[in-house]
Amino acid sequence: RKQTENRPIEALRDLEKSTELNDNRAVYRSRLLLDEDQAVRSASQARIYSDLGFQQLALTEAWKSINTDPANYSAHRLLADSYSVLPRHEIARVSELLQAQLLQPVNVNPLQPQLGESSLGIIEGAGPSNSSFNEFNPLFIRNQMRFQANGFVAGDATWGDDLVVSGIQGPISFSVGQFHYESEGFRENNDQKQDIYNLFVQTALSHKTNLQAEYRTLENNQGDLALRFDPNNFSTSLRRQRNVDTFRLGIRHIFSHNSQMIASLIVQDNDRTNQDTPIPVLSITSSRKDTPYLAEVQQIFRTDHHQLIAGAGHFRSERKTVITQMLDVGFPVPPNTMSRKNAENVRHSNIYVYSQFNYPNRLVWLLGISADSFDGSVTEREQLNPKFGLTWMPNNALTLRLAAFRVLKRDLVTNQTVEPSQVAGFNQFYDDNSGTDSTRYGVALDAKLASTTFSGIELSHRKLDVPFERNGEALDTSQKERLYRAYWYWTVNKRFTLRADHLYDELDYGTELILNGIRKLVTQRTLLGFNYFSSWGLSLDTNATYINQDGVFFDSVSEITTEGSDQFWVVETKINYRLPKRHGIISIGAKNLFDKKFQFQEPDPNRPIQYPGRLVFAKFTAIF
Repeated sequence: RKQTENRPIEALRDLEKSTELNDNRAVYRSRLLLDEDQAVRSASQARIYSDLGFQQLALTEAWKSINTDPANYSAHRLLADSYSVLPRHEIARVSELLQAQLLQPVNVNPLQPQLGESSLGIIEGAGPSNSSFNEFNPLFIRNQMRFQANGFVAGDATWGDDLVVSGIQGPISFSVGQFHYESEGFRENNDQKQDIYNLFVQTALSHKTNLQAEYRTLENNQGDLALRFDPNNFSTSLRRQRNVDTFRLGIRHIFSHNSQMIASLIVQDNDRTNQDTPIPVLSITSSRKDTPYLAEVQQIFRTDHHQLIAGAGHFRSERKTVITQMLDVGFPVPPNTMSRKNAENVRHSNIYVYSQFNYPNRLVWLLGISADSFDGSVTEREQLNPKFGLTWMPNNALTLRLAAFRVLKRDLVTNQTVEPSQVAGFNQFYDDNSGTDSTRYGVALDAKLASTTFSGIELSHRKLDVPFERNGEALDTSQKERLYRAYWYWTVNKRFTLRADHLYDELDYGTELILNGIRKLVTQRTLLGFNYFSSWGLSLDTNATYINQDGVFFDSVSEITTEGSDQFWVVETKINYRLPKRHGIISIGAKNLFDKKFQFQEPDPNRPIQYPGRLVFAKFTAIF
């Protein structure tokens, strides 16, 4: 109630007090909601933390929630919502969403079609809606129909919407949705247009067994969307098209109060076409058709002091690729066309076991291992991946996390898997090349300095062994990534918050394999922000971000290596108004408010965060 009355700071303090009164167990819903019966909606704490701008705190709470109860669907949805603002976390985000769907009871929550798709290339915050707007769902479930509409309009002929109708009748619930987004972009050939439709049906066969089915179709047409350090480094002729049909079946069965099973089968028909004219007389068309499937099963077993998650999966895809080159120098020489066809089967099988136990009190150990057998288009690997995590909470104010683990990046369908995505709060699955062998080490400390102040620091290092092909020869190259993060949050009073975040992100790709034109990239971001919440529904969210970026870049066309750096400030602001009686929210804002010109290389082109010009927007959410 307080959250939807524009009182998120008070709602946060209520949640903290509720946690203290619940023997430090994670609380997934506000006080006015029941936790385990099927008469209530799924609530996302991430919405409250997002309102406050406390993104790292949302992540920390999500990890604690899942470590407390890995079978709680609200905790997985909380983590999925929190991952949505982080670069190179698309696999982790959609995987957590899949687990939340498989674990959820029959409900009336609307399923926005775009949530299950990764790598849409929409700039962060510049879409029809945030993923955690389920705060507007009814407090108690009954037989009913719901309609949710989200709209977005901005400069550069940008607009989008998603419309979702959901309902429940007895043991059956459904959600039907449509998503549309299009934009002319900020430069020539930077346009995009995409449509997604989905149908989701779930039924409770009994109080122990849930069955669900989902169908989703995507159509995408876009130019060169990547924001590179050199603003003149883009293609005026590159066009990409995708047509994807995805069908998914899922089941959840509860054997007893401490044992349950989930299973998932995803089948897809994926067509991709890239067309480019790098020079006026040469046209290159690449078409690829994939027909993959992924079957997975997972068993979750819990006791008072121990949790065991075990599972297995198998992936297989028939992939056909046709590359056509046409050279047309003009009359009297006729066009010369050459085609190269390739057909291959990609497969992967994996098993895993994650064991978590508490010993002694306030010390949580995670020991696990996974085994992968991967046969891809470039490499074959069979390897064991040890997992180690340690979480120590000496008191209610401090949390220390340590982790070390190995991961094999495998092919997935829709980038989704039910294998746990994190170890002691450190993400396992990044958007790497298939067949990449990576090892990550991390340490983090989160502290509640006072009743109104939160702070923390996280340090991690990844080593990657990336396979690639050159002139028909399979090769490997070593790469490194370093990620350092620090944050400080302060709830000044019931209406006002301050925050500061610093991120150091280093990507060292070497000289053998150039990804997105990057050889080395160091990006530092320092964000200073504040939020204000009025008692009559208005709120103000303003950020000022200082960016310092240094990089070494490679142009594959000219084969020239360049170095560059830039430092600049960008300001974003947004005003929100909550409609009475929980009927929605209206927002007006601007990205890059002062139209700052800069040079910037997006570390993750699939999840861009900066816009090289002022972008004024308006969005709304309406619930009926």
